[in-house]
Amino acid sequence: MTRKNKQPRRKRRWFKDMQPIDYVLSAVGLCIGTAAALFPWHVYLNPDSYGPPRMAFSRGGVIPEAEIMALKSGNAIFDLGTGKFVMNDRRPPAVDPVTTGEISPNAVSGGDLKQAFPSNGARFEVLAVDASRALVGDSEGVYLIRPRSRLPDGTLAVAFERDDRGWHIVTSEEKVLRPN
Repeated sequence: MTRKNKQPRRKRRWFKDMQPIDYVLSAVGLCIGTAAALFPWHVYLNPDSYGPPRMAFSRGGVIPEAEIMALKSGNAIFDLGTGKFVMNDRRPPAVDPVTTGEISPNAVSGGDLKQAFPSNGARFEVLAVDASRALVGDSEGVYLIRPRSRLPDGTLAVAFERDDRGWHIVTSEEKVLRPN
């Protein structure tokens, strides 16, 4: 059984019933697709254009002729007696006149390395605590603290523990800090 009232389907003519904007969008899409397909090959074939920059040295890798001659002659470049360079084209380095200290390799440490840090008296407030982090705040801001982090008063947050009253911070001075 065939229908007699059947309307014929309209054939789509692909490039004839397109509007000008459709042509523009098609061309732009083809260009972007082609660039996306070819750019990785360009990077692969030209890696020197995309790598880190080469280091540039102050002299450009060229050793002055006077320095080469001084090295080949066997003469000293620096005279220890006078404290000056033998070559005239170089200035002596700036010497720091400050006296420096020395620690004997046999010296023994005089303090306890596991000693808790003293508090600096800074006031701060514990805002929130959970198993792995805490929020504390002082007059300068709010900080995210983790175990073994320094608190604003200079002590360390040794651990975050939970008891029947909730989470709290245990400090290196063995103080218990709870959120308000």
